[in-house]
Amino acid sequence: MRSNKLHKWPDWIEWILCTLVSGALIFCLYRLSMLDLKIMIAIAGMLIALDLIFLVLLLKRKQFKWTSVVFRIVLLVYVLAAGYGTYTLNNTYNALNDITSSVQSIVKIDLLTKSDSSLNSIEDFANKKIGYSNSADSFAASSAMSEINTQTATVEYVDMNDYQQLYEKLMNNEIDGLIIPHNRISLLKEEYKNISKDTKTIESFEAERQIKPVSSDIDISRKPFVVYLAGIDEGDDPSIDARSDVNILVMVDPLNNQMTTVSIPRDSYVPNPALGNGSDKLTHLGNDGALNSMEGIEEAFGIDIDYFAKVNFQSLIHIVDAIGGVDVDVKIDFNEQDENRSFKKSDKIYLKKGMQTLNGKEALAYARHRKTAGYGTTGRENAQQQIIQAIMKKLTTAEGITHINDLMNVASKYVATNMPLSSIQSFVSKQLRDVKPWSVDSITLKGGSDATLTTVSMPSTPLSCYLLSPGDITKVYNAYQRMFDTSKMKDFKFDLSANPKCTIKYPKDQDISEYMITSADADRLNPYSVYYGIDRVDSSNAQVSEQRAQNNNIEIVVPQAPVYEYVPVAPSVPEDTGNPGDNTTTPSVPDDTGNTGDNTTTPDVPADPGTTPDVPVDPGTDEGGSVPSEPVVPPADSSGQETN
Repeated sequence: MRSNKLHKWPDWIEWILCTLVSGALIFCLYRLSMLDLKIMIAIAGMLIALDLIFLVLLLKRKQFKWTSVVFRIVLLVYVLAAGYGTYTLNNTYNALNDITSSVQSIVKIDLLTKSDSSLNSIEDFANKKIGYSNSADSFAASSAMSEINTQTATVEYVDMNDYQQLYEKLMNNEIDGLIIPHNRISLLKEEYKNISKDTKTIESFEAERQIKPVSSDIDISRKPFVVYLAGIDEGDDPSIDARSDVNILVMVDPLNNQMTTVSIPRDSYVPNPALGNGSDKLTHLGNDGALNSMEGIEEAFGIDIDYFAKVNFQSLIHIVDAIGGVDVDVKIDFNEQDENRSFKKSDKIYLKKGMQTLNGKEALAYARHRKTAGYGTTGRENAQQQIIQAIMKKLTTAEGITHINDLMNVASKYVATNMPLSSIQSFVSKQLRDVKPWSVDSITLKGGSDATLTTVSMPSTPLSCYLLSPGDITKVYNAYQRMFDTSKMKDFKFDLSANPKCTIKYPKDQDISEYMITSADADRLNPYSVYYGIDRVDSSNAQVSEQRAQNNNIEIVVPQAPVYEYVPVAPSVPEDTGNPGDNTTTPSVPDDTGNTGDNTTTPDVPADPGTTPDVPVDPGTDEGGSVPSEPVVPPADSSGQETN
């Protein structure tokens, strides 16, 4: 009996471990809250039953036999499997908690001086002049000044609304230092290529800007929602505020398992809420946080965005590598700088056209590239959508699932969102209960026009911008409203007159922002003024802006309003056969060459009085004017794009 007990002690240890990991697994499943309660109870019951079965078998065994070895192996396999499951569930929960618990964004601020200056510390700025911009960055400026004032006194602060003019004052020794957020330095580098050599950083400060908690109580498992995906091209911390080089809207309809992605050009000319809704490049809005970008996009398109998700371009490398690469159909042969923006031949990324598996560095290069002639920004936006869809597809494969822990470890470091954890849990739970395939489509905005314009964040230099067209704005609004449309097929109809018009009435009319400027306003724009809506113009820096454009040989691209012409098909006129003896001339319809096909004099066929075919009309507007409250579906080709 004593010998039998000695033989059983390893089995008892294994059984205790088995019981502990079973309890831990049940707890982790409960905490993750992604399974239906009935399924949870069933799994818990099964695990407890297995533990009891193992206990009964252990108690009934009288002596050590070969079956005892099998028993130990089974227990060991169970402990390892349940332990791995517990680790994965715990890792997933912790990662999601880290991703969703970001309650602040970090603003980095530098105190600069000239590289040859004798000033080397904050104390040296006593009785000196330091420039700052209260209108552009009041939060950053006040945070830095409060730190400086604790270390030195009698500093004279010089306030201006333009960092370029402040920088030139620094170079001309009119001020001794410059307070500037680190993300604004990247804007100055577009013009002052040697800024890193010409300046030195005396001190760097960090300020935490609180993110307003999400107040929406939307149930994203049952209601449509929109996520703004921002790709930040600076550092590797997603909490840092910086320019957003990727701006994608993800519209999700969980009831119909439909997802639509919208790539918005980074240079889109949109209102900047942080700077009084002055017109700015969309990428610049990210300098004041993802919420600022969200509000600017909402203002531009008249839609509501529920959440944001921020990732860094550098983090794309880690995410793609964590899931073992992604399969992408590369559209062109190209070479691109690496993640460190190195143009050395040994560092550059070379890719050939065609379907292939990309690693992280290659995926980043493909997402960044736009220099190839004829490819441009539109090609880059399509590539970014390809990569996002490839990542999503990979995560639904068996191979992708095996990398889940690697992905969670990466995501917790490089992804941030204001979507509540409870919302993610509810969404995943619903998808697990009702597994259906998802359909994904994409929209690329390319109906607008390029222009060189002055922005509110850089009010003294014209920059390359992109004017969205009213038709593209309506296209995004329609895609958004379709998620909420409950119209029955029997209610659908449209007018087959000379100017067809969709009769669907969406529940909510599109709000047209008074601050939004589109390609329809192109002929009214001055490249040297700052606009707060088309009728509110700030020309205070126009002279400086024009002079700088001349000195730097900036090419001024005059925006052209796109012209859309609708030409109705003339109705055919039936031949008059009712009176053979009648001498009335039968009208005939001219062919494409303008000939009637016979020698008969043919009177003109009267046009539909409701149409004006020779007047250019933007399909996204009514009679070329403002967007009507009832959406108009523009003529489209087979790909769903506008017909120009």
